[in-house]
Amino acid sequence: MKQKAKILHIDDSDANRYAVRHILENAGYGVIEAECGEKGLKLADSQPDLIVLDIRLPDTNGFEVCRKIKSNPRTTHIPVLQTSAMFTSSDNKVEGLESGADGYLAQPIEGAVLVATVRSLLRIRAAEGEAQLATRARDEMMAIVSHDLRNPLSAIMLQVRLLKKVYQEKGEIPDLESKLDRVANSCTRMNRLIQDLLDVSSMEGGKFNINKNAFSATDLLKETVSHFEELAEQKSITLKLNVAQDVSLMGDRERIHQVLLNLISNSLKFTGEKGSVSISLSDEAQKSVFCVEDTGKGIEPEFLPHIFDRYWQGHMEKRDGVGLGLSIVKGIIDAHGGDISVESEPGKGTLICFKIPK
Repeated sequence: MKQKAKILHIDDSDANRYAVRHILENAGYGVIEAECGEKGLKLADSQPDLIVLDIRLPDTNGFEVCRKIKSNPRTTHIPVLQTSAMFTSSDNKVEGLESGADGYLAQPIEGAVLVATVRSLLRIRAAEGEAQLATRARDEMMAIVSHDLRNPLSAIMLQVRLLKKVYQEKGEIPDLESKLDRVANSCTRMNRLIQDLLDVSSMEGGKFNINKNAFSATDLLKETVSHFEELAEQKSITLKLNVAQDVSLMGDRERIHQVLLNLISNSLKFTGEKGSVSISLSDEAQKSVFCVEDTGKGIEPEFLPHIFDRYWQGHMEKRDGVGLGLSIVKGIIDAHGGDISVESEPGKGTLICFKIPK
């Protein structure tokens, strides 16, 4: 259940506080009250979502209260709506806005105008909060990208130097194939990261394209699962495949393959020894339904809403990449007009299903 936005109303008039409380509570907001500036500043520290602030107060004025709210790092982000029945000139409004207020209304205020202004300021605050989170996520992502690109690049440089040194000293390079394999693997890691970043960039820019063709989803699933048989055996994980019939699909085969690789790889990564990973494919109401279910550690309930967020890795104990995999998965499925769902319980496992229109 969505929590009510909490609004702090600072006003020395009992009648005004009653009227504003009545209007805002009817609009679905929670209201706390203060009759003076000092109490209002104390209550502001409790982090209300918005403050409605009268200018005329018994111990100070609303302009000064607003300045203190906006100069305090703990409260500077809280929107302030100033109101007044006396200070209603253009100069007063300018002073109010320059003191840091985000809005200014002259009393008496119509209920509809008050509610609409409050909603507008809360929308602006929410948008600013999302922008700040996105900026922080991008900054963290860039740091991770730098780290993850540097590691394989360093490995490549080291191997090349060693190869050159050995060749100069001996005129030949023992075990050349395995050394070149290590270089190739490092290049693959770098290429995968760069491709993920390009995919996300094209998704964000609305330029992500898929090439639809008819293909056998059954054959694709069998091919994909075969890639993981050796890894599952090494980890003593039972890999199960359940395909009831030959299912055909109109879509981008390589992109669906990318989705399956990501989901199965994640399930194996977070499933312990003696666990199981089950992959299934079926038809349902003109849609092909792919499901990957594991008996792994599961995902905490508070993390579930975020698992498809770009750059977000709060659900991962061990970081691998920059947190783009599941975001790209969702982007590919969205581009096909499909949908994806997740069910998970900590300690019992996770079930992820996605549906692609046929």
